[in-house]
Amino acid sequence: MKQQVALVTGGGVRLGRAISLRLAHNGYAVAVNYCKSRRPAEELVAEIAERDGRALAVQADITDPGAVAELVREVESVLGPIDLLVNNAAIFERRPFLELEDGDWARHLQLNLEAPFRLIRLIGGGMWKRGHGRIINICGTVGIQPPGEYAPYCVAKGGLDVLTRCAAEALAPRVQVNGVAPGAILFPEGTSEAEQREILARVPAGREGDPEDIALTVAFLADAPDYITGTILPVDGGASLVTG
Repeated sequence: MKQQVALVTGGGVRLGRAISLRLAHNGYAVAVNYCKSRRPAEELVAEIAERDGRALAVQADITDPGAVAELVREVESVLGPIDLLVNNAAIFERRPFLELEDGDWARHLQLNLEAPFRLIRLIGGGMWKRGHGRIINICGTVGIQPPGEYAPYCVAKGGLDVLTRCAAEALAPRVQVNGVAPGAILFPEGTSEAEQREILARVPAGREGDPEDIALTVAFLADAPDYITGTILPVDGGASLVTG
């Protein structure tokens, strides 16, 4: 049987690294996309190879439409047609709402929403023609509890939630499109201990999550029954239950 091929954007660091490792462990050939983090991506590919896995580090700025097309060509020429797309790459920047500039807004929407759209359109089209495929978007619980100092990120992730559902309907029944919404996992750099305590106080599970929590959820959706589509699974320790 053909080895299944997965493309993970931003796949060399943070959540992307955990997802890439888990998929490789589960038998996927993994294309680890990166923009600037070359060393972590190449080290991850080497680690997967040491475990008898198959992986490829591929540089591409996915905010560039031309680079997206070249990324897909390179991955498929080396590993084969993409069976699983994980839209993970994102930026998460903090700035008071009234200090936001146009560039802040554009940067978040380009990477967090427009790039996944282009990848879904291109790769999902190939999946549709072949008759099967899975797409998993790393969404966000910010659509439920949007923090005002992360407005561009929240708007982009809210859009990604809707895009996930639109794509699921458009590509059904051949391609399943789902999302994973991480909660408090890997706090952004610069988050103070007091802020972390405040955030975790609102998490019923009472603790920070682990990247492996997300990786295991992605792996589940990658091989879940094809009757699951258009679903966004919160992996947040129950935080999305707390609306007050």
